[in-house]
Amino acid sequence: MISAPDYIQLYPTLRCNRACAFCFNKDMPPMPDMSMDRFRALLQICRQQGVRTIDIMGGEPTLHPDILDMTSETLAASLRVNLSSNGSNLSLLSELASSGSSIVLGLSVNDRKELEAVKSFVKQHRPVVKSVFHDSLDRRLVREILLLGPSRFYLIYRDALTIQELPQAVPFPSYLDALGLHGDGAGGVYCSGFLPDVEHYPHLARVRCPAGTTKLGVMPDGSVYPCNLFFGTEEFRLGNILEDPFDAIWHDQKLDFFRQFQGNACPKKTCRLHEQCHGGCPAHGFLLAGDLAAPDPRCFVDDPGVLHKKP
Repeated sequence: MISAPDYIQLYPTLRCNRACAFCFNKDMPPMPDMSMDRFRALLQICRQQGVRTIDIMGGEPTLHPDILDMTSETLAASLRVNLSSNGSNLSLLSELASSGSSIVLGLSVNDRKELEAVKSFVKQHRPVVKSVFHDSLDRRLVREILLLGPSRFYLIYRDALTIQELPQAVPFPSYLDALGLHGDGAGGVYCSGFLPDVEHYPHLARVRCPAGTTKLGVMPDGSVYPCNLFFGTEEFRLGNILEDPFDAIWHDQKLDFFRQFQGNACPKKTCRLHEQCHGGCPAHGFLLAGDLAAPDPRCFVDDPGVLHKKP
């Protein structure tokens, strides 16, 4: 087993200035922002353990008053930085993009209004642009984004962590088909619990999903979870990275399920992806069906009888 995750999904703040329908954090109770002192302590731990990248997410990270210092000190510590933003503070993002640093900026663009607001920024700074995929996604919007010349463009496989959100999801093979409609212009963002990213992480071929293997999720108070989709689900809290020994967190038995793969248990044996797939996202199985080992409910959006958990 590897001795530490490759990257940390960090939420320095849970605050956000938008209310996106697809956001899985929108119902999370408020929590104070991570202080700069605690962030520096986190950086030291990451360096000691061999973590290579900090993915700064949220919440909207540009709302954190110390976000510029956080990114610069992370880079100074020889760690990579990815920062995902809704693009609401373009002056701050421009400062980051113009700093000459190696930070990777990701912008969320999901409708024409958002696109109009960030057009000039995308043309000038060429960030990564991401859109959440759904059945009614405007293909013209995607074409317009691509014409702006972002460094990369991704369609994100939509999460559905409540029964109410599930009808907005599509089966994973349908999502892959939609990706193909955009040729080489659109990359995919989805859980490696479907198709393991063995090109970048060969060991994912032997595990259920990346949680607790290539990544850990850290909340503003330092609480650690296998991944950010489990944030706030107490039975998957692994401890506090700022208060508990890292070895105790990394060797917590709660991670055992994610670190082994004994074959795809999905009952859709005729699915063209069945032999390659690891069964989808365990967080979705747990939160929607009450079972980590359940097949990903999004693949059964047209067959809800597979779900055992009542709304």
